Amino acid sequence: MLTLLIPASSTAVRVRSSLGSLSTCSRKTCQSRTLTVSNSTRNGGVKLTAAEREWLQEDDADTESELASSVRVTHQPRFDWRQTLLRVRRKRAASAVVDDHSRFIKRVAPPCMSIQPRSPFYREIQAYNEHFLPLLDAEQQEDEAVIKERLSNWSLARLQEEGYCLTELAAFWLKATQFGRPVAAFTLGPGIALPTGHRFENGTQVLLSRIDPLREQPLQGSVVSTTGSQIKVSFPELYDLGAYSGSWRLDVGHTNLVYERMRTAIGFLEHDPSESDVTVPDRQLIIQGTYLRDKLLRSFDPATKMSPPSEDVEQEVQTPLPRENSILCDDMRIHSWATRYSRPNPVRVEGDPVITGLNSTQIRAIATMIGQRLSLVQGPPGTGKTKTIVETVKLLKVQFQIVHPVLVCTYTNVAVDNLVEGLAAAGMKPLRIGYGGKVKTSLYEHTLDAKLEKHPLRPQLDKLIKEQTELMEQIESRRKVVRDKHLAGASASATRMEFYVTQMDRQLKILNGKIYALRQVMLQDIVYSADVVCTTCVTSACVALNVIDFPIVFLDEASMSTEPASLIPLMKGSQQVCLIGDHKQLPPIITSRQAQSMGLGISLFERLTEEGQVPSIMLDTQYRMHPAISRFPSSEFYQFSLQDGTVEPDGSVHPRLLPPTSSHLEDHPLTGHRPSVIFLDHTGLETPKDRSRVNWAEAGIVCSIVEDLLLQNENMRGADIGIIAPYVAQISLLSRLFRTDHRYRERFKAVLGPQRAMQLANVEIKTVDGFEGREKEVIIFSTVRNNAAGHIGFLADRRRLNVGLTRAKRGLFVVGSLNTLRNGKVSGQEEQGNVRVGRGAEAWRRYAQFLHDEGLVVQLSGERLRKTLYGNISDTNVLLHATY
Repeated sequence: MLTLLIPASSTAVRVRSSLGSLSTCSRKTCQSRTLTVSNSTRNGGVKLTAAEREWLQEDDADTESELASSVRVTHQPRFDWRQTLLRVRRKRAASAVVDDHSRFIKRVAPPCMSIQPRSPFYREIQAYNEHFLPLLDAEQQEDEAVIKERLSNWSLARLQEEGYCLTELAAFWLKATQFGRPVAAFTLGPGIALPTGHRFENGTQVLLSRIDPLREQPLQGSVVSTTGSQIKVSFPELYDLGAYSGSWRLDVGHTNLVYERMRTAIGFLEHDPSESDVTVPDRQLIIQGTYLRDKLLRSFDPATKMSPPSEDVEQEVQTPLPRENSILCDDMRIHSWATRYSRPNPVRVEGDPVITGLNSTQIRAIATMIGQRLSLVQGPPGTGKTKTIVETVKLLKVQFQIVHPVLVCTYTNVAVDNLVEGLAAAGMKPLRIGYGGKVKTSLYEHTLDAKLEKHPLRPQLDKLIKEQTELMEQIESRRKVVRDKHLAGASASATRMEFYVTQMDRQLKILNGKIYALRQVMLQDIVYSADVVCTTCVTSACVALNVIDFPIVFLDEASMSTEPASLIPLMKGSQQVCLIGDHKQLPPIITSRQAQSMGLGISLFERLTEEGQVPSIMLDTQYRMHPAISRFPSSEFYQFSLQDGTVEPDGSVHPRLLPPTSSHLEDHPLTGHRPSVIFLDHTGLETPKDRSRVNWAEAGIVCSIVEDLLLQNENMRGADIGIIAPYVAQISLLSRLFRTDHRYRERFKAVLGPQRAMQLANVEIKTVDGFEGREKEVIIFSTVRNNAAGHIGFLADRRRLNVGLTRAKRGLFVVGSLNTLRNGKVSGQEEQGNVRVGRGAEAWRRYAQFLHDEGLVVQLSGERLRKTLYGNISDTNVLLHATY
């Protein structure tokens, strides 16, 4: 058992008005909430201010019906889009006092009401629940089963060898916190290095136990940083790590929070947000649900038979439909601009905002985003999705001066950070919501925790927290005395002291209320001052964001998110939503075969694309790749509609995209041009490893390519090179060769020199999923598969092929067996795997033919193979020991 020490920073009064996470009001968990304010005479004579009484919750007798009876609806709209930001900020500055709690509005959850058969959308919601809730159950069970199976069936030695477990760890708390959460450091001892290849990267959810997480109640945390000898983990609370002697064990774990929030979001579809968009005399109802149910639930009407999208939706997102004006069009300036600029040839008038650095399609996309209630923007690789989002927010906040913050969510934390960087560079005031190692350190100034630390009310909060801590210590000390007196038989004395402890408990409750109220004041001040709030879909349901509603939501990476996850940010009162993504790239990752087969892997973006009823547009110009790299993806995945913005007016390619120098990229004998794409065809066979695949010969070829690039391109860094492989076993092998293998380290040092060889540590080696939304100067794609039967397994995922071929800017090296890829068979267990193979095998066959027709295939055998592997080695001793 571990002793729990409640940190001062995390203690808060329980608020029964559902200011917790989004998961407070589902049908199954709906409970009464009390809203009665305690009067000052019930608190031991302590006089409270109105704000303190408002937040002090004591009586559980009140019910939601009391709220309903007290509501006096006003007809003033919550959001007035005709107001300008400058005018509102001037008004706030003139009237606001930094510690004036009277300007603070308490927000409470609306009464829980189950949808009735005669309610709007009843049948659609029932069908939606029946479809998605079992799929979430299946996926959650599979996630839990994977971890439980690993912990139950794998030996401790295997868990350690595979990097899923670390044992014999010492632990201690650090003085510094990570975004307000306590952080503990775990080490094997002073100066002792941690095992290489462990899986405890930033953001990894971990289970902390003494001996076995299955036999005891583990603590859950999140990795915030790692070094060669230390792992730092943040926890939601402070625990007594030194209460008992012995070491600690860390295991890679998972959290159920995601599933809880997805189910709650589905439950919020029952809510009519217009019923919450009212003003109560002294408080405001939190808007739960979305105004877009007519759009989102269309295909779930039993009268309209829902058919799942085909395995691969072929048409581009380009659906011109009758305009449905957005809420922003209440402002006639925005309405006029969006109407005119949504056309291919917009009518420009004097006073229009000047937008530079965007092409005509990107500007039309912006007009669609701000002019439609619900819209889709498809962004193929390198077409500037992030830039388009940034410029849209900038147009709304700087040019049109809208008052309310915009919510921008993505599927991954990396994408959130990219957006925050872009928004900050464009002069916006982004607010990054996140914690732990999931936020870039360089973006800390934009985080909620950084702004809380610098808030003018922070000293007042710290003072209250100090009083709280001291009072808690006094209470615990008095309780110990009471226990001792009872044991000593001094019951009368113990009873008198219990009375004083009760009074102190009441004082603590009052103090908790003050702290909670003050924090809410600070949160509202910070969130409302932001231009844009950036976070992931799941984190958008965090407690901090209950201080605000979000009528405008932009969802990036929408094609990578499951539909229930995409609903989470939409259930905060959304009235205008744009989904930005590309259903031709990575789909949601699903582990359950049952959930996959029933459609959980179909994103909301893809479903709406298939329905064809939502206004949409495709960004059609890529600025990332050399045209030779984009040629095949444009034809195969986008029907030649993807144009190149990397070509100069005279037809030449921009110098920054010229191919690197490489022994494998030989100048064309007629044109003298060096190719940007090459396929290195070899005969080295694959080998099964656990449930994965590895190809040793191919790993050696990959090493030689990287070595050659660093040798012949003095300005190229290791960080400019990325290696993609579809199999985890191949990733592990390549990581070991580049990072820790002594023989290869000596070889690289002999060929490149000690200083230059250090660049190898910066070469990124990931699966296709790890490079989604990323780009590198050079990509080396290790296909791994090489067998006589021609089985390609997971390679037959057409979308992952698209991503793998479109990450490189200047050079793309594909390594594999052309014959295997031409055969492209998927059978047996692999055919029933958790990826949607679709026509991926056919795409690989067409790619193999394309490479052959373009003369981009190099056969590696005999002397050519020997030269590839060892051509740069001049030291005989190194050559004798260099074996791949």
